[in-house]
Amino acid sequence: MHIRPALTAALLAVVALGTAACDPESAGGDASAQGPAASAPAAPTGSPSAARPSGKASAPAGTASATAEGKRPDCKTYFASHKVIHVTALDQASGKITANNVAANCTDNGVFFNTANTTTSYTVSPEASVTVYHNQDMELKTVTAKSGTAADGLAHVKTCAETPHLTDFDKLPAGYFCNQDMYEITVNAQGVITSLKETYSS
Repeated sequence: MHIRPALTAALLAVVALGTAACDPESAGGDASAQGPAASAPAAPTGSPSAARPSGKASAPAGTASATAEGKRPDCKTYFASHKVIHVTALDQASGKITANNVAANCTDNGVFFNTANTTTSYTVSPEASVTVYHNQDMELKTVTAKSGTAADGLAHVKTCAETPHLTDFDKLPAGYFCNQDMYEITVNAQGVITSLKETYSS
C-alpha cells in the first residue's frame, strides 16, 4: 500500500509532538535544575546548651538558666527572685561576707549588673553550696562551704575578692581564675546564705 507524502509528514509531526511532551528538557530544561520539591526545614537537634563547648557554662551566668523545656525565663522575672551581690571581702573562719548589692539591668543585648556603693554583711552557712568557675574554660565546681579547699569554695571567693585581679591579673596565685566577683545567692529566713554561685554580666 502506498502512503501519500502529505500523510507521511503529518504522522511524523504527531510522533515528534508526543516525544517532546515526555522529554524533561522540553518542559523547562534539565529536571535536576528545577530542584526538589520544597520540604519543611529540619528541626534543630540537641538542647540549647549543645551549641556551647562542653565543660563551659550552658549560659552566661547573669542570664537566666535554661529550663527543662529548653527556654530561658524572662530576664526581669528571673532576677526579681534571684539576688546578686558583688563580694569585696570575706572572713573565711567566721563565714562573714562583705558585699555590694547589685541590681540587674535587663536589655536586648543581655543583662548588666549595676553595683551599689553601699555594702552589706552576710553570713555563709557551713552547709551552703559554693559554686565557682575554676578555670578559663568557665568550668563550674561546687563544694560545700565547710569542705572547700584552698582553690575552691570560700577560699576561692576570698582570694578573688581581695586580689586586684581585674587591674593586675598577675597578683593572683598560680592556677587561679577569677571573674567579676559577682555571685547569685539564696538566703534562709534568718538571712544566712545557703548557696553562692559565681556569675557575670553580659
